Amino acid sequence: MPLWQPVRAWNLATPGIPIETAESTEERTTRWQAPSGTLQARWTLGPDGDWWQAEYPVKDAGDLAAAAQIVAARVYRPEPSRLVEGGGLTVVELPMRPYSDLLHSFLGFGEGFLLLYQEPERIAGLLAALETKLQGLIGELAGLRFEIALSPDNLDAQFITPPAFAEHLAPSYGATADTLHAAGKLLAVHAGGPVASLLPALSASGADLVEGISGPPQSDAALSEARALCGERVTLWGGIPQDLLLPATAQGEFEEAARRAVAEVRGDPRALLGVADRVPVGALPGRLELLARLAAQG
Repeated sequence: MPLWQPVRAWNLATPGIPIETAESTEERTTRWQAPSGTLQARWTLGPDGDWWQAEYPVKDAGDLAAAAQIVAARVYRPEPSRLVEGGGLTVVELPMRPYSDLLHSFLGFGEGFLLLYQEPERIAGLLAALETKLQGLIGELAGLRFEIALSPDNLDAQFITPPAFAEHLAPSYGATADTLHAAGKLLAVHAGGPVASLLPALSASGADLVEGISGPPQSDAALSEARALCGERVTLWGGIPQDLLLPATAQGEFEEAARRAVAEVRGDPRALLGVADRVPVGALPGRLELLARLAAQG
């Protein structure tokens, strides 16, 4: 079972923008009917049992007007009733940072990057509108009863350069951290790939916990390396690349990596041992059991 189960204590609506969804056993689609045109996103079922996005709503500059209308229509509403007190940490899952949201939800990681450079003013307008709505929601959520807010941004330096982080993400994290800290709460950020080059700036922006930390093949900073980059204040969570739980990795290689991660956690009071990112569908149960035993032995 997870150490926590983040709760999305809010809902998102787009009044005036009809949304159609369809799903089969192998594909699902979403269509937004904006005044300027219809945008469509499509997902296919991947070999890992998860949905992989195969089509993004914004295909070219001609779709940006509709995207702007969808963003303008967005309304976040807190839902405090979803929070259940007792039984451990209460964690609220936030929406993605605007820059991450734009790439993951609208543009994608192919042609989307071209639009960032081809249409800088229009993209800046989208980011500003998303940021205003995000920070407004966080201001409303901060007064609810929870301990940690999780920003599920799937940070990956393969797609987000340090300059892009400094321009688009650091100010957003800083504003969120200030709001949460003033309310006695903490900010956690999810990493989903190589992040070593982003960790110093992420720590400086006020993040309190980074989860998804590991060395290769999944990421590029073991717990001890991430500690050196983040400083002593930030809590680090991970140590075990998720791929090591799969049959393709030899048992001996997994055991060596697991013992190394346990040793790193033992010497770091602000580190949590766990599988970086998430446990894959094809994980070998015996390896999870071994990891638990090694952790219990300290």
